[in-house]
Order: sequence, then C-alpha cells, then structure tokens
Amino acid sequence: MRELLIMADFSPASILKLREAAGPDFQVDVLSPDSEPMLRYAAFRTAEVIIGEPSCEELELAPRLKWLQITWSGADRYTKDPAFPAGVTLTSATGAFGVTISEHVLAGLLTLCRHLPAYRSYQQRGVHRMAAPEKLLFGGTALILGTGDIGTQVARRLKAFGMTVVGVCRERRPLTPDFDEVRTLAEAESVLPLADVVVCCLPDTAATRGYFDRARLLRLKSDAILVNVGRGSLVVSDDLTAVLAEGHLYGAVLDVTDPEPLPKNHPLRRMRNVVLTPHVAGVSFAAEETERKITAICCDNLRRYRNGWSLRNQVDFHTGYRRR
Repeated sequence: MRELLIMADFSPASILKLREAAGPDFQVDVLSPDSEPMLRYAAFRTAEVIIGEPSCEELELAPRLKWLQITWSGADRYTKDPAFPAGVTLTSATGAFGVTISEHVLAGLLTLCRHLPAYRSYQQRGVHRMAAPEKLLFGGTALILGTGDIGTQVARRLKAFGMTVVGVCRERRPLTPDFDEVRTLAEAESVLPLADVVVCCLPDTAATRGYFDRARLLRLKSDAILVNVGRGSLVVSDDLTAVLAEGHLYGAVLDVTDPEPLPKNHPLRRMRNVVLTPHVAGVSFAAEETERKITAICCDNLRRYRNGWSLRNQVDFHTGYRRR
C-alpha cells in the first residue's frame, strides 16, 4: 500500500481531513518529533509522500519519496541544498500566511510609531507623560517588496491606513486594487527615496540576498521604517546596525535576521527603535486560521496527487519561487 507520512504539528481534526483527502489507497502514518529513531527510520523508508519539514539528512532515508509538501511558505531549506533528492516534487504552503504575517507587520509598525515599549515602561514605573511625538502611517508611501499573498495582504491593510502602496515583484504583472503601483525589483532603486515604510516579504534567492546593504539603506528617507518578515538574508545586519546608530531611519521591525538568531550581545538587540521578534510572524500552527489554510492546501494537493493532476505551489529550484 502507498504510504503518506505526516510529521507536522496538525491538530487531530486537521489530520482527519488529511486522511480523508488521501483516500483509501494510502496508509497514513503520523510521526511525532520525539518518536524513537528506529520508528522514524522505518517510516522514511516506506514513505511515498511526506507532509512536514524533514531534515535533508532524513530525506536521504526515503528512497521511495516522490513528493514533499511542506507547511511553510519559504522553501529555501531545500532549494539551497544540492543533496535534495532528484525527481522529488517540492510544494509549499504559500497562500496560508498572508493574514497572520500582515497583522504582525501592523503590530510592529504601530509599536514603533506609537512608542508602545516606552509607555509600557512608564506604566510599570507609574510615570504619566508623553514619550515622544508620534509618527503617522496616514498619508505616507509604503514600498512592499513581494506582491504574493503576504505582500498583498500587507498592502491591503496599509491602504486602509491611508497609505499609498507601491509593490515590487520579480517580473512585471498586472496592477491589482491592493497596489497603487507595481515596479520590478530592477526598478525598485528609484522608488527607495520615496518610501516612508519598506516591508520586505521576499524569499532567500541569489537576486535578493544582501539587497539592503549600506548604500540602499542610505537611499531611504532618514525617517523611514524598515520591516523584514521575509528572509534575514535580504538585509545586511551590520550595515543596518551602523545606519541606525548614525541616526538614519526611524527604526526597524525585524522578524528575521542574518544570522538567525542574532548573537546575544548584538547591538540590534539593545536599540530602542528596533522591534525584534524570533521568526514568529508566520508560525505554521500558532493560529487556527493559518492551520485551516495550510490544511486546505495540503488536502487539495493530496486529491490532485491521487488523480494525477498538477500540484499547487510547486517550487522552482532555479528561482526559489512558486512555479507559474
């Protein structure tokens, strides 16, 4: 019998849906993170399909594997590994994270603009005074690098705050109501000085790695806010540290960094105008709505796989993006 191995942290209700989508032809095994080594070895040896995020070493134990469905949006763990098994189809959960990550972006921006950490400190100390003049999003320009699900959801929310939103994508695509303008990555350089907020939602690719170096950071407005919820490799951490220390930029919201995590004594950890979170903007199973969307994507792909149809969210190993 064909075997499906589930090794992600789905709820019992979601696992039931996955079993139903797999159908009677598949034996479904659920592998917990603390399962015994021999049990893990046996499960990988017979798996035709895996849902979850096995290590690249574990993939070497899966000679029958034909398809890996991950529950993340970013697939760079696998696209950067030359040992990823040839002939195995890789699909992502792109499309499930726009809501949760866009809300995280807003939380970070408002935390900086409204000086919430200072007021929290005042609350605890019994102080009653204004921290500093507040910065408004209204009327400003937001530059969003990445116009997929995450970037689109961010754009939709920032437009509701009265911002003009410019999207940046790899290749030119038709304008949608969520963006006032769309530029390609090659054209983004000219838009940097216009942005009050820059939100990075890009994956780790050769074209995006180190994009925000010192030169590009200095092209931003002196009171611009940089947000990174894509991959840490997009921003050169030492350059960002230096630019912030020099007083350029209003601040930064960083859910991802390079390296990740930052060293305990890294200066970015101590800067008052930096909101730093440990890569939690889009945790797969932290919110019920996100799990529901991931489950729906996996179930749809399971039905497609059973019927020999093209799978959703196939990853292009050459670009690191979803294959069109």
